[in-house]
Amino acid sequence: SFAFFGIESILVNGGGNEIAEVNGDSIYPLELQQALETQKRRLISIMGENLDPTMLDDEHLRPQALDALISRKLLMQSAEAMKLTISEREIGTLVGSAFSPDLYKSVLSGAGYTPGYFKMSLHDDMLLNQLRSGLAGSEFVTPLELELNNRVISEQRDLRFLTNT
Repeated sequence: SFAFFGIESILVNGGGNEIAEVNGDSIYPLELQQALETQKRRLISIMGENLDPTMLDDEHLRPQALDALISRKLLMQSAEAMKLTISEREIGTLVGSAFSPDLYKSVLSGAGYTPGYFKMSLHDDMLLNQLRSGLAGSEFVTPLELELNNRVISEQRDLRFLTNT
């Protein structure tokens, strides 16, 4: 069990040597490698036999994967600042409704995830969905837009015309 928790902490914390920092949150090489592997699996599943092997080159995918990690960190920081939460029960319900125990183990091993990493990733995905839903469902108007709208609504015009007969 100590070996498992040791490996888990390396996977979760990235194992040191940060490659980027986003407002105090570090991005580690292991996170980038996991993002690269995920991106490769996505490309393979989308493109299938039409996949050009050069599209799987790490040097080609690395900048996109790092940008995605940075964006994700920024969104997570926003969600945390808004004090959004996801309960353990919500995660358990989603996993239980989506996977049988055998399928769950198979999916995790096929994706190269540990149960802890998968749970953390699922938590973050659900939190980001909550953030996106909240933003998409809200409306706001800037003071300038409100002023322009009032001008258009209250606008009056006088019309005169001349006809030639």
